[in-house]
Amino acid sequence: MDTNSTKIIEAARELLKSFGYFVDNLWHVDDVHFICEQQELPKISNEEAMEVFIIANQQFDGETGISWPQLEAALRIFLQREGVLSAQCENDPV
Repeated sequence: MDTNSTKIIEAARELLKSFGYFVDNLWHVDDVHFICEQQELPKISNEEAMEVFIIANQQFDGETGISWPQLEAALRIFLQREGVLSAQCENDPV
């Protein structure tokens, strides 16, 4: 990430903090891409990764928040909705 982008992100964080938001742990599309890579799941676009965040937010649990397991579950839901995961599972040898 270039210096200018980093400065903009930090300014945005500070602005949100000044209005009472906790933003110390921001998720990024790269986090979703990392899960795909680690679990050998199909690669998805940045736009699709944002859809994974939407699913995770829809399933938000105030006791656990959004964490790696919630993102993994949301990713699997997204892939199932897209038909990617079920097709992959059918092609896997038993």
